[in-house]
Amino acid sequence: MYWSMGGTCWCNDLWRASISAQYLTQNDLFLEIHHPLFDAILLKQGAQLIHFQPKGGEPFFWSAKRSTFQKGKAFRGGIPLCWPWFGKMGTPSHGFARIVEWEMAQYSENEEGVQLIFELHDDAFTRSLWPYAFRARLEMHLNRAVELCLHVNAEKASTAALHTYLTCQNIHDVTVMGLGSAYNDALQGGMACETKEPVLHVNHSIDRIYTMSEATTLLREKDRTLSITHKNHSDVVVWNPWREGESSFADMNENDYTQMLCIESARISKSLACEDRLHVKIASL
Repeated sequence: MYWSMGGTCWCNDLWRASISAQYLTQNDLFLEIHHPLFDAILLKQGAQLIHFQPKGGEPFFWSAKRSTFQKGKAFRGGIPLCWPWFGKMGTPSHGFARIVEWEMAQYSENEEGVQLIFELHDDAFTRSLWPYAFRARLEMHLNRAVELCLHVNAEKASTAALHTYLTCQNIHDVTVMGLGSAYNDALQGGMACETKEPVLHVNHSIDRIYTMSEATTLLREKDRTLSITHKNHSDVVVWNPWREGESSFADMNENDYTQMLCIESARISKSLACEDRLHVKIASL
């Protein structure tokens, strides 16, 4: 069925999907979904999924303890969308898609899950930052897993990342598999590097763009495994600021770095062309 943003919809008394007219701090709405399979919260700004938890399972995503919502400012947590550029290729850093309001064009649901479609079009504000016409669409499928697909139709090639903040109990117990051997190290000025280790143990600050990753990345800790399946990607980004880096972020508390790791499906070394897409699926194994 389809549902408009005008109110609350009840379906067969089995689940509730609602727009909550609350503010995270000051203004703008978030979308809260409660379904037999999961609970989720999304910000309309950036079409950003900031919480997802399968029923009976652990949350997938991390948010900085001091994250607050302010219109026009990035929220640190969940899956911010970096587009139409990644990193500091322009201003603001990581593009404008995560700091502007997207329109929810479609909502549908059934016993198997929920689908949402968000759209963003160029306007006077976006053209002041990136002077090109575009239409972007973000499709989101939620059940016991999370699937996001970014579709881009733009006059200009772009770069993108689904900047996923995954939660963990303790970063010291985390291992990551499926990244491949080749990466560019942003902490060494983008230097091209290669590792012979098939498993990544994160024990220091890391900011890498893996350029030959496998289709699926696995994050493992003591009693939990998350799979991150990438489609039509060229890169996988791994980032954790570690102790020395988190102190530079006003929205992170001491030791927040021990509870998160960013593993991002990305198109950086190969740009997104007109009518291109980037897809990720995250599931608990």
